[in-house]
Amino acid sequence: MNRRQRLSAGLASVGVTPPGDVLEQLEGWLALHARWSRRMNLTGARTDEELIDRHLVDSAAIVRLLPAGALADVGSGAGLPGLVVAMIEPHRPMFLLEPLERRAAFLQQAVLELGLGQVQVVAARSEQWQPPQVLAGVLARAVAPLSRLVSLCAPLLGPGTPLLAMKGPGWRDELLSLAPGWRLKASDHYRLPGREYKHVLLRIEQEEGV
Repeated sequence: MNRRQRLSAGLASVGVTPPGDVLEQLEGWLALHARWSRRMNLTGARTDEELIDRHLVDSAAIVRLLPAGALADVGSGAGLPGLVVAMIEPHRPMFLLEPLERRAAFLQQAVLELGLGQVQVVAARSEQWQPPQVLAGVLARAVAPLSRLVSLCAPLLGPGTPLLAMKGPGWRDELLSLAPGWRLKASDHYRLPGREYKHVLLRIEQEEGV
């Protein structure tokens, strides 16, 4: 199975069937990741197979669970999941927040090379940034434990703007340490090929009147 076939099969397994130009963009991201990983550690993955199965497919799996509208991907790193969502949904405004200068430079290059005009890279921390428009949600994947994550993202959250946190099987333990004033609104589970456990997209909102 070549790279294009693996991408197509992996995405199909999570209910995503993108057109050929999106597959081409995803292959472009893989090539860009390979070039930049010679100088810096973006994901820790060493093979295309690992990148596709562990990262790209995981990022694509949440697309059907996301609210409509602009999103901010906090601690975007290599653009996971924000860049992947933006490739699959090219009309959705996407803000990639990444405070580390070298990773932000990678994201800028990816946006340029992949032709993602709806994506803006923000080289800042979430607590230092003011969104230019109302956000439908704040995305976070592999950034911090839930209690810390809520604290980091709190300035961006509010009525109609939940935290959308991607978590693995230990999410219930993390939920126990959630600060007062915050609640779990919804938990959408999904399974990745080859994984025994389910992943989850948590929707965390501030309680009314807080």
